[in-house]
Amino acid sequence: MAAPIELASNGRPLDVGTPVPLFATSIGGAVQTIDRQQYVVSPDGQRFLMNTVTDEASTSRITVILNWKPKP
Repeated sequence: MAAPIELASNGRPLDVGTPVPLFATSIGGAVQTIDRQQYVVSPDGQRFLMNTVTDEASTSRITVILNWKPKP
């Protein structure tokens, strides 16, 4: 959510506008707990990394190579 904030000219310290959603998300997972953060903000404040839920089945494969040794 984001809300516009302005210095008020009528003697009040701040004039806060109506909050609006920044973007739509599907934050969550199978197990949700209160003590677990579902997102993190980048150090510069420009991006969010989110733990999201998708309805799409993953078709990508992961290949794990064991005991690999590069050629000398």
